[in-house]
Amino acid sequence: MTRLLGLGARRVDIGQGDVPWDVLADPEGNEFCVLRPGHPGVIADSGLVAICLDVAERDRDAQSAFWQAQADWHTVEDHDWGVRLRKEPTSTVSLVMGPPATPKDGRNRLRLEVSRRAGDTGEFHDPGGNEFHVRG
Repeated sequence: MTRLLGLGARRVDIGQGDVPWDVLADPEGNEFCVLRPGHPGVIADSGLVAICLDVAERDRDAQSAFWQAQADWHTVEDHDWGVRLRKEPTSTVSLVMGPPATPKDGRNRLRLEVSRRAGDTGEFHDPGGNEFHVRG
């Protein structure tokens, strides 16, 4: 955390409330979360551990099913706060989908880029309205 703050990140409040992570913004204002040591969703000692997508509660099941089918990742957790998918149960990186802190009001600043051996390529939206790019 100290290293990120020294590189220009700053603490921000996006309405997250009392959560077991810290919300920071990079110098351009893009928010990201830093999980605290001991967070139950973390398998790795460091590095990228989760990619988070906002999804409204009403779209959560559809979005989870969509990403499981598209990425061949599987549910390892399903709670009130959201769903966590992993390629394998011991994979260190997870895809976390949960309620947004604020409503989506434009294009995501972060989007997933996925590769597929066959099928359509280009820009698409998941059931939660998040943009992603598919390349062949």
